[in-house]
Amino acid sequence: MCKGIFITGTDTDVGKTWVGSQIAAALHEKKIPLCVRKPIESGCSLRDGELIPADATQYWKAIQQSDSLENICPYRFIPAISPALAAAQQHIRISLDQLLQTCKTADDELLLLEGAGGFYSPLYADGLNKDLAVALQLPVVLVVADKIGCINHTLLSLKAITDASLDCQLIILNKRDNDSSNFAELSGLCDVPIVQTSDANWLQTSLNIIL
Repeated sequence: MCKGIFITGTDTDVGKTWVGSQIAAALHEKKIPLCVRKPIESGCSLRDGELIPADATQYWKAIQQSDSLENICPYRFIPAISPALAAAQQHIRISLDQLLQTCKTADDELLLLEGAGGFYSPLYADGLNKDLAVALQLPVVLVVADKIGCINHTLLSLKAITDASLDCQLIILNKRDNDSSNFAELSGLCDVPIVQTSDANWLQTSLNIIL
């Protein structure tokens, strides 16, 4: 068990990295000892012979490059598919033990860890995002894209997190470019704190809950 949060989403492309990097930047600014990890990333671009992980780079910039990009994201793949499948296509086997080594923190550090895709998405050779979160016993921050269908996706994800005996500490409803808002309905259907990124104080409220 370590101190920290596991950032997951109801799906891919819901804004996990944007939300996570905002939180990381705020924690770094407060000078809270922080270990940021996005250990596996697929969909990387190739630049001058090096694989560049876009999500991990956002975190790297958020913490003012105070840790190396290699430490933040040691496992990188080009195909924009699940990291587990991308690794398999390259005949690379990434184990849970390897990921746990990547996520080791100092005693005073808070681990901010982002998975890939949703809570049940395949992450490594024989495990899901869920399995890494369970191994670390991290509370979960669930990022939800505020759009039609998100209530079903949110409730299913919450059940998956509860079934894994983990605590969902916070739901962050990420406002996209639409007029819909599911905040009121979601608030009546679950007892987890919910913040909306459309609110001016969402980040400070999130930090208050996380810390």
